[in-house]
Amino acid sequence: MKYIIIAIALITTLSLKAQENFHLTSGEITWEKVYETEKSKEDVIAHFEKSGLFKLFKVEEEKVFATLKPQPIDLERVGIAGVPTILRKTDFAGKVLIRFKDNKYRITYTEIVLVGHGDLIKKGERQPFELHYVNKDGKDYRKYFVKKPRTIYNNHFNELFVIEKTKKEDW
Repeated sequence: MKYIIIAIALITTLSLKAQENFHLTSGEITWEKVYETEKSKEDVIAHFEKSGLFKLFKVEEEKVFATLKPQPIDLERVGIAGVPTILRKTDFAGKVLIRFKDNKYRITYTEIVLVGHGDLIKKGERQPFELHYVNKDGKDYRKYFVKKPRTIYNNHFNELFVIEKTKKEDW
């Protein structure tokens, strides 16, 4: 019985890790997610090119390289009580790489920065995401990040990069 409980706990832990979109490697945070789509690669590229999300957008060797414009957290769509001040008083920006495979596209979001509004961080100043959410040794997330910000950012990043949303059939 003891071994069954240990096996279930191990499987649960591994499956939770597999669903994690944030990755901490060598002190740098990356967010990555694969989306399934019925759209062609050209349609996906056209969607993001027209989206207005990016200030630089370059297609090269079947990949898209883009720079995300500063984006605010949509407080009305968060769905979590008590949004931390740092999320309300900054925007986020960074580099995006889009790669393609059969009926899928992968978003890799790197060099994430927080852009100040003038309250906590000077207006327009960019600070690395890691400065606020990674321990000084660069080996782990700050406990604060894991509580609410990680979930809020994950939901917002997903909303930015998903093209096809599932439609509810019941009405």
